[in-house]
Amino acid sequence: MKNCFKCETKIEDSFKFCPNCGSNQTEIKCPNCKYSNEPNSKFCQECGIHLLGKQKPEIKVELIQQPIPEFGITVEFKYSTSQTFDFAVEEAQKFTTYQQIGEDKKAIYRVNVTEDQIETLEPLLENLKGWRNRKVYHNGEKVKWDTMFSHQWCYEQRKASYKPDLYCFGYENNYDYNLWGCIQTRLAFTEHSELFKYGKWLNTEGDWEFDKERISHELEKNLYQYRFCPAMNLDLVKDVLLAFPDQVNPSKDDDWKFIRNYSSQDGLRITQKSSFGYEEEYFVNGAAPNSMKKFLLQVSKRMKRKIPSEIIQR
Repeated sequence: MKNCFKCETKIEDSFKFCPNCGSNQTEIKCPNCKYSNEPNSKFCQECGIHLLGKQKPEIKVELIQQPIPEFGITVEFKYSTSQTFDFAVEEAQKFTTYQQIGEDKKAIYRVNVTEDQIETLEPLLENLKGWRNRKVYHNGEKVKWDTMFSHQWCYEQRKASYKPDLYCFGYENNYDYNLWGCIQTRLAFTEHSELFKYGKWLNTEGDWEFDKERISHELEKNLYQYRFCPAMNLDLVKDVLLAFPDQVNPSKDDDWKFIRNYSSQDGLRITQKSSFGYEEEYFVNGAAPNSMKKFLLQVSKRMKRKIPSEIIQR
């Protein structure tokens, strides 16, 4: 038995706290000389240092970072004062790959999907609009947000369109009308499109050769930032280019006509009689179909993939 250091009540030797007054019965070890002082000591009985003035050692809590997945698309975000924060967390939790690293306002939220699952991110991305505390990784490498999701605005318009399956073919806008299956190619199948000016004259007889390498380069350049769009079909683009004619001659083929160059005197010089009977001379810098509908039908027949009939018959 021993006496409590504070109220002197008789207590068991093993008691760490007094059952009468609740005071601590554990000795205080001096941080300076290591002397064991009685629990109620304010100063060390050996060296006189102020015991109550000692400070508890600072406990540092480090956030253990989890490695970014090496494959697929990883979206990561932190706490935000945005009204959509709780909704973003709720959407993120729906993924089987959901991770929360840390707690409270220091937490990091992360999900990972494969490239062909990028459409499943749409509800989450909607709640992350305008945020600063967001990141995206592609195959483990950090990339710019707009590089990965620049297709979002166009894809949302597609979903809201009258006929979503035809939207990407430019069905709702003559200036975007195409067989590529994407309006972002900026190479429409229209009479005044640059598409029919990419090529060269092989001779003065009017043989025109399309520059498919140049067309392919323009397609690749224009579509690069939209390559992750869920509606993108690069195999269709390659199929259309393969079915596109190599050479045409508007002077021999009634299905084709010369594209007149009004801006300069570059290209092939053509001399012909006008409707008034006098000779007219002008320069041409390409060849376009006389009937776009007929041309589309011819190209579609040479393709392996089927184009929606509404596009061909338009």
